[in-house]
Amino acid sequence: MKFKYIGFFIALLCTAVSFGQIKIKGTVKDKANVPIPGVNVIVKGTSTSAATDFDGNYAISVPNKNAQIEFSFVGFTSQIVSVGDKTEISVVMQESSQALDEIVVVGYAAVKKSDVTSSISSVKGKELQTMTVGNVAESLQGKVSGVQVTGQGGPGAQPRVLIRGISTLNLNTDPLYVVDGIPMGTSINFLSNNEIESMEVLKDASASAIYGSRASNGVILITTKKGKEGKTRFTFDLSSGMQIMNNPYDMADAETYARIMNTANNNSGYADYLPNPSQYRGKTTDWWKEGIRKGTPVTNASLGISGGSDKHTYGISLNYYNSESIYGIGGWERITMRIANDFKFSKKLSAGITLNPRYETWGAPGNWADFDKIDPITPIYKPADQLNGTENEYSIYARSPSYVWNPVAAVKRYDDYTDQYNLNTNGYLQYEPIKGLVIRTQASVEVGDKVRNKFVPDFVIDAAHEKQEINTVEKWNTTNVDWTWQNTITYSRKFAEKHHASLMVGNTMEEYNGNDLWGYGEGVPNNSDSMRELNAATKNKDSKGNSWSSSLMSYISRFSYNYDEKYYFTGTFRRDGSSKFMTNNKWANFPSASVSWRILNEGFMESAKDFVSDLRLRAGWGKVGNQGLPDAVYQSNIGQGYYVIGGGVVDTSFPSSMANKDIKWETVEDMSFGLDFGFWKNKLSGSLEYYKKKTNDMLFLKQFPTYSGFPDYSRMWTNVGSMQSSGIDLLVSYKDKKGDFSYGVDVTFTTVNVDMVSLSSDGERLYGSGNRTLTVKGDVPGYFYGYVADGLFQNQTELNSHTDEHGTKLQPYAQVGDVRFKDLNGDGKIDEKDRTKIGSPWADYNIGLNLNFAYKGFDLVANFYSSIGNEIVNQNISDLYNGASLTNKVSGLEQMAWHGEGTSNYIPRLSKDDNNENFTKFSSLYVEDGSYVRMKNLQVGYSFYNKFGLDKLRVSLSGQNLWTWTKYTGVDPEVAGGDPNQGDRVKGSGFGGWNYPVQPTILMGLNVAF
Repeated sequence: MKFKYIGFFIALLCTAVSFGQIKIKGTVKDKANVPIPGVNVIVKGTSTSAATDFDGNYAISVPNKNAQIEFSFVGFTSQIVSVGDKTEISVVMQESSQALDEIVVVGYAAVKKSDVTSSISSVKGKELQTMTVGNVAESLQGKVSGVQVTGQGGPGAQPRVLIRGISTLNLNTDPLYVVDGIPMGTSINFLSNNEIESMEVLKDASASAIYGSRASNGVILITTKKGKEGKTRFTFDLSSGMQIMNNPYDMADAETYARIMNTANNNSGYADYLPNPSQYRGKTTDWWKEGIRKGTPVTNASLGISGGSDKHTYGISLNYYNSESIYGIGGWERITMRIANDFKFSKKLSAGITLNPRYETWGAPGNWADFDKIDPITPIYKPADQLNGTENEYSIYARSPSYVWNPVAAVKRYDDYTDQYNLNTNGYLQYEPIKGLVIRTQASVEVGDKVRNKFVPDFVIDAAHEKQEINTVEKWNTTNVDWTWQNTITYSRKFAEKHHASLMVGNTMEEYNGNDLWGYGEGVPNNSDSMRELNAATKNKDSKGNSWSSSLMSYISRFSYNYDEKYYFTGTFRRDGSSKFMTNNKWANFPSASVSWRILNEGFMESAKDFVSDLRLRAGWGKVGNQGLPDAVYQSNIGQGYYVIGGGVVDTSFPSSMANKDIKWETVEDMSFGLDFGFWKNKLSGSLEYYKKKTNDMLFLKQFPTYSGFPDYSRMWTNVGSMQSSGIDLLVSYKDKKGDFSYGVDVTFTTVNVDMVSLSSDGERLYGSGNRTLTVKGDVPGYFYGYVADGLFQNQTELNSHTDEHGTKLQPYAQVGDVRFKDLNGDGKIDEKDRTKIGSPWADYNIGLNLNFAYKGFDLVANFYSSIGNEIVNQNISDLYNGASLTNKVSGLEQMAWHGEGTSNYIPRLSKDDNNENFTKFSSLYVEDGSYVRMKNLQVGYSFYNKFGLDKLRVSLSGQNLWTWTKYTGVDPEVAGGDPNQGDRVKGSGFGGWNYPVQPTILMGLNVAF
């Protein structure tokens, strides 16, 4: 009975609260009389809000007739209507005549798009959320001209992002990411795409120079979602599906493998390697089926709560991402939370604070290639008669004569996982004492702790080769405490009606501190999970530790002016001081200037405004820098090693790196020219830009010359020369709406031409990636450097005629069916002097095509991306086609390889010895066309409005990376290559092999708002 009274009390209370309120209803349509669903309807000054349904209808209660209702929707101009005596209010929304009223984030400020004078591209969060990716940068692929994104397969892998090509040789090439005004480094793996409101890409130096010493690779500004005035709003987004891992190669079965290896042996004069191949018929070991899952789950989920009043808004999001590995163990899991509160204490004083805790864990085997390379005859487990009952669980696996370690056993042994915990706090205080004068201070602190645990169990699969006789345990612990403090004063004023000016000055301070500890031990009593601790090790214990610190202090300023919204000027200046340089070169200046002429606002354009909606010319110039060095490179370091003297091992010390007190900033000078256009009220719009940038004093980790007396492995950071790149960015967009049907087409087109202008000395040659790439003056950096494979010797006549002027054979060990190498210098020898440029990893063009369609509740999105004109080194050729290797081969190799005149001019004859070095010589045999076209995303959805008690419900089905066209025969043409940790990001680019492929993914999606 008591529950009845409680229900009566609640009903009475609700009645009292609603007493005196006025209910307003109506319909919202566009100028074509088509209802607009999803329009935000808010009672100004309160938390009361509603949304229109599919038919554009809404209903809302207001406190009294003095209330005002605001109608807002993306792409339309907001309207505010006073209630008065009305009980029904219907409005016609006017499309924003141009996108020029949109707010664009720039460095330390936000301005109208129409006032931007630099090269900045903006992408809204809604466009990014159509894809399910672990790193949101991958969603930018094809959406922004001038930006090249190369995906990296595998859980937690970070894509490579190049903004207008490369600008450095030896350092990281990724841009600087700035999240809510705070520089966060060159990785945003920690950020969920569901948290993002917008991303702005600063492509030229006139835009990015305000970030000075960290902006040489471009800057990407990210604004996260915040709370909005209105009633509490809940959102839930879920995308879940399967990544499909297909075997990129059709590998030979056991019988075919035996025939291939026998042919290779016979061609070299040996007996059969595996007599009677038919005995293996039906006995193939399917390693791939045993160890690789065809489908792996991927899940991306987000729960959001937002709302507030005119005094306080809040936004809370909880995000979860999980991508499992193809092996059934490990993967990448991330949990993030963002709590944002913004306060408006008065018209003059406001503040905000954001907390961002996050947790990540990752780790997975990396040996998927071995499941193809291992021979198909060896069984997975040892036969019973080879077991004596004393083996541990890791020693029961079979050994392959191919010398590829048993991949199933390797996965079983895997135990190498990393956990990372971070807490970032970002707060600001803003005061406007007089109109137009804004004083702002913003500070951020991030605390992180990363723990890596690795255990290698003891096992014996083969007493001579595949074993670990004593188990090992290792642990790494890395902690960091980083802080940033920014202070700016901005004064903006409009005077004499036509003059608009703004001046900003400020100061920033950044400090990065960290330390790490490493522990190692051997001889843990057993391999059980509970014993895998450092304290359990019984011998050879070791430990190391280190700490580091770097800091940056900067002074920044920007002046902006426009006259009558026709002529614009923006100038910035930043002075940076870095702890990574010595006194003489510690400080550097980074200026920039840009101008814009908005032709549309000229009097002579008045008659064209019905047709032309935007026409603007831009030009910019600036300097940015790069200080992405290890800490304290001006110090000499001593390395530890050993040397064999008189049959004994002696501990040694050696100079591993030498100080360079004269090292200075790497700088990039950039200029660009642009044309922005729009026609028919911006149905057709776009931009065309030409850019040219030059990098001076490139930082490079250089090897000492032999005559210096230092060991070959001693290195020194130095400034080595200059690089220049130029190109064109083009964006063309067409959007229209016909009744209930709307559609849009975006095309992005980018060209990049890179050239080494100079090196530190004439004739200097910088090698990379095992001396297989070369960088010299006057050519692209890091081009492939090797021998030219001029087809195959088809008959004895061709073989005999490949001689010097004296009739001596150039390739004395060659036989018919072997590779013919070119004697480029004509000296009668095939040697190092005949190596030359055999390809370039840098694409000539990058093209993106983005389509979207909507009809009533249905919507469809399709994204395509293409890279054209680059080459890739397919390193797998040596494994798949080489008879001298005992690894498995591709099915059909017997017919693909040369086996008689005219049968092949590409794949040489099968040979056990390979005396001609068909595969050991790095040649154009390995270089393939790397161009490709890929469907990145295809998604179809349907939305319900004001149904099932929800403001909005959307269901979707999508496929990512479903289709790829390419002539490349390797695993995946989306290849970055190079290791930034080894200083080889540029000089090692374009090497494809058993790289983890970008996988097709099928996903179901659910989006709920109420």
